[in-house]
Amino acid sequence: MSEHSYEDFDEVLPEEPNGELVHWMEPRPMTFGAGAVALAAAGGFALGLAAALAVVALTRLAGADEGADP
Repeated sequence: MSEHSYEDFDEVLPEEPNGELVHWMEPRPMTFGAGAVALAAAGGFALGLAAALAVVALTRLAGADEGADP
């Protein structure tokens, strides 16, 4: 067995945390204004519109050869 006592560990252990490390690591609350919400909604609408137009264009290209006479 070791002859060291548990009291020796108090000399090498770091000091108790005072909470400052956690304080600066705490994330700020996210805040969005009305402009950001409107911009996100408009962006989502534009993305959906672009996807729908791409699908229509691809179906027209794929179906263009079906109705042609030989």
